[in-house]
Amino acid sequence: MKIAISADGPNLEAQASPIFGRTASFILVDTDTLAWEALDNAAIGAAGGAGIQSAQFVIQRGAQAVVSGSVGPNAFQLFRA
Repeated sequence: MKIAISADGPNLEAQASPIFGRTASFILVDTDTLAWEALDNAAIGAAGGAGIQSAQFVIQRGAQAVVSGSVGPNAFQLFRA
């Protein structure tokens, strides 16, 4: 399983971010192998729809779960689908 963690930076030492859509980075962790990769969040500067863009991005990268302080309602609906 792959888990996307919203993070304030692109490494394992980064603090977990309290926000999802405009977080600086995502740490994508494969729980089976413990392999991970840092992904820059292109939606951080989006004028609108940052949560949806971020959700689509991590889903496309294979995330099956998310760890974040807050996920907006529109992004949440994408994860429920």
